[in-house]
Amino acid sequence: MEKKKNLLWITADCFIDVDLPIIPLLCTSYNITWKIIISQNTEIDYYNLIKKTCDNLPIRYEIIKIKHRLRDPRIISEYYNILKNSNTPKDLTYINFVGIPYFYTLLFPFIHRKKTIIAIHNVTTPRQASNALIATLYTKWIRHIAKNIQVFSINQLEIIKRLQPKKNIFYAPLALKDFGESKAIPNDKEITFLFFGFIRGYKRVDVLIEAAQLAYKKTKRKFKVIIAGKCDNWDIYDKLITNPELFELKIRSISNEEVPDLFCRSHYYVLPYQDIAQSGALTVGLRYNIPIIASDLPAFKELLVDNITGYTIKPADKISLSERIISILSNHEKNYSNLKNAQKEYVNNILSTDKIASQYTYFFNSFFEK
Repeated sequence: MEKKKNLLWITADCFIDVDLPIIPLLCTSYNITWKIIISQNTEIDYYNLIKKTCDNLPIRYEIIKIKHRLRDPRIISEYYNILKNSNTPKDLTYINFVGIPYFYTLLFPFIHRKKTIIAIHNVTTPRQASNALIATLYTKWIRHIAKNIQVFSINQLEIIKRLQPKKNIFYAPLALKDFGESKAIPNDKEITFLFFGFIRGYKRVDVLIEAAQLAYKKTKRKFKVIIAGKCDNWDIYDKLITNPELFELKIRSISNEEVPDLFCRSHYYVLPYQDIAQSGALTVGLRYNIPIIASDLPAFKELLVDNITGYTIKPADKISLSERIISILSNHEKNYSNLKNAQKEYVNNILSTDKIASQYTYFFNSFFEK
């Protein structure tokens, strides 16, 4: 029997939901050493989540809590110690970590570049993203120095092939983000629309607020809009709300345990973004079989099929979104069950975790055949 190859895997806490579904399916093929780096200001308890998944699997894992902020120069010594202590026998290194602005300045003395895969989630940085200029420059540098790159959307694959045609590029879609089961069900007497996630400018929660109020003004039909996520400038959005009875606001960090109930008691998941690099946000809705209303953007269109997984709207357009809400209010009972069934069949056929994990295996094995 051929000896299993040694795989070092480094993950940032913000990407745990990307890697956690995949790693257990790969541990039968590789000896995996998994380093999970938890940021200084994280409010989510990842320890129990990882232990629950990994304690009964043949995975060596270490959870490392960073003590300093990303831009604090003292974090350099923390990164150095992590990398120094990761210098164990390895045949391949996989890095799903960003660490702006210091991590990659330290990385390369500790790894074999030709045997290292770097995951890049945003080949291009969304407009109004946090620290957009720094992120753009940092990612450009990573693209330049990396030999092997993974992306998670066909849209980003096309972009990076154009920008870096000589790189070894790997694409696999994001696994569905699974936060656990729920016994919650929607209240069929009140159609509910959900926005979930960290509230950034490019996600255009303002469009959702204005569109919902416009739909209510035109129809006088009551419905509910849940907005759930942390926001650093909520006062800007709060001023737009003139019909507070329409909204259920949870403007704070949402724990992993809360997510399943949020989705399972909602009818539709709304993503009125103006820009997005990949379709990760969609995967939560697909996991919980909730029809999606999202902007007609290339990254979303990979998984958003009109009248199958959900509905498209014009990007960041309150008129387009309000018209969709009005149409749903009129046709919900007729269309909803069929839409959910079509979405479920699509997910089972296209996005099974086993199929996605097999793409990782195929790419990883290509390094050992050379």
